[in-house]
Amino acid sequence: MLWWAAFGAIWLSFMAYVLTRWITGPYFQRVPVGPSDPPMYMKVFLMTLQVTMIPAMVGLLWWFVIRPWRRERTVTVDGALTLAFCTLFFQDPLSNYFGPWITYNSWSFNRGSWVNSVPGWLSFGAPGATVVEPPMTIIGLYVVIMTVAVRIGVATLRRVSGRWPQIGKVGLALICYCVMFVFDVLFEGVTFMPLGVWTYVGGHFSIFADTYHAFPLHEAFLVGFLLTAYTFLRYYLDDRGRTIVERGSERVKASPAWHGVIRALSILGAVNMIFLGIYVLPHLFVGAHSREWNQDTQRRSYFLDGLCGGDTGRACPGPAVPLVRNDNSGNGGGSAYVGTDGKLHVPTGTVLPSQVPLNVGTGQGHLGSS
Repeated sequence: MLWWAAFGAIWLSFMAYVLTRWITGPYFQRVPVGPSDPPMYMKVFLMTLQVTMIPAMVGLLWWFVIRPWRRERTVTVDGALTLAFCTLFFQDPLSNYFGPWITYNSWSFNRGSWVNSVPGWLSFGAPGATVVEPPMTIIGLYVVIMTVAVRIGVATLRRVSGRWPQIGKVGLALICYCVMFVFDVLFEGVTFMPLGVWTYVGGHFSIFADTYHAFPLHEAFLVGFLLTAYTFLRYYLDDRGRTIVERGSERVKASPAWHGVIRALSILGAVNMIFLGIYVLPHLFVGAHSREWNQDTQRRSYFLDGLCGGDTGRACPGPAVPLVRNDNSGNGGGSAYVGTDGKLHVPTGTVLPSQVPLNVGTGQGHLGSS
């Protein structure tokens, strides 16, 4: 358990470091909508999310964290999971590390995002032109959706186990996975993406292909595993009501309050490790191998986040467009890139390496030659 708690503490520290760099640095500014105006139905839905998601998150924190603490002075499993879900927003854009394949609608209130404050971040970003994360939507949305999905998953497992007691863990996992796969397709592919919240414009094997709401099936494939893992974490408790990552807490000599902190950190560490391993790391491959961005998305500046297309002078990602290396200083440096004119462009202040001539002839390859 202490290993999970240690990872949870380290992860929180890493989050604090990156978010502080972002808030105090040059990237903490709005990414504008651009010349395209989102349709009214998008604006209504985006505004509804911004108004409701934070209160919904606060309500869940009250119900699962504060209320049990006031009554019993303890952190319940559901409370620890709710707290852990509050941190998942941080990982949401990280699969764009090598190249952008996910974008958010910049009409929502935003201050860019923290991606260019992540150490070693490679994909392009500049102040006012970077991957957008709408904080009033995404922080609370993760808490709400994960809570709903896990409760659906647990209810499914209980119902199936009650009806077919002989079914094993593998059977339960397969059934849960199918439910979570369908849940994600309905939640993302059928509802939120057509309403213009975000795009998976660089994804592959998409339904609704060649539209701004093209939904890649590898998204539901991985999210199915992700939500199944969270469901199993919540469903399989020991006789003391502890998850697998909390077991052994009785060997820690600490006050009840500190026991609660350690248990919460353990679950937080597990929840973030699961998200990192199942969702972010596999999708790094997608960001590095983006499909060509479809025309429907490229016509809508509010989905481009100032990253490419339009009047940015940068070609949007695709198999024919090489990846770039951003310097993340906010000074406009970084590697050369392909422009919208199909030509190579070198940012101001960037110096390309000079061509070093080859040695010609014999006898010039000995040690110490120059």
